[in-house]
Amino acid sequence: MESIILESMKEVYSTAQDMAKRGFVAGTSGNCSARVPGTDMVVITPTSVEYELMLFEDMCVVNLRGEEVASRYTPSIEINMHLGIYRARDDIGGIVHTHQPMGTAVALSSDGIPPILDEQMARIMGGIEVAEYAFPGTKELADNAVKALGEKNACLLLHHGVVSTGKKVRDALLNAEIVERAATVFIMSRVLGEPRTIPISPEEFNKAVPHA
Repeated sequence: MESIILESMKEVYSTAQDMAKRGFVAGTSGNCSARVPGTDMVVITPTSVEYELMLFEDMCVVNLRGEEVASRYTPSIEINMHLGIYRARDDIGGIVHTHQPMGTAVALSSDGIPPILDEQMARIMGGIEVAEYAFPGTKELADNAVKALGEKNACLLLHHGVVSTGKKVRDALLNAEIVERAATVFIMSRVLGEPRTIPISPEEFNKAVPHA
């Protein structure tokens, strides 16, 4: 197997383990993937394999049409969502789908997270939208996630969890952490009153603070 594919497998495996350590997933829930640079291939975690038992060589390799290239196991049930996002966004190189508690709680109880934190503006590109509900693993869920993401780097999935993206899969995990902090602050601020939002666009923010 080519070294560039092996490197992507290592990145996905390492990120999957860190998702579990952070409490963003449990058992076999959640998934993550990486686009193999310069190819039409994607590495994604397998379905129904516990994180504690998961091995590097268990990572699945598929192409953007969803055809398996090299796999010991069946790719994640959310393969449609990952591939749909990659096909819609050439700028995305990694995706993390989690069931993190605070982000999921906000997905259930609100219309999303408004732009309330600097790091949201810098990395997520503004407010975080909620994707309409659809059954897990379906093309409908994939389409809903693509729509809710737009040009941003995260969205919430109603009754489900969080999707975050980045140039690399490690960047996607960092963005998932920002979503969790934003969700926590949003919940706490609503207890105290109406959260105040950042009054400028992400583009204006990043122009004024280019290294945020």
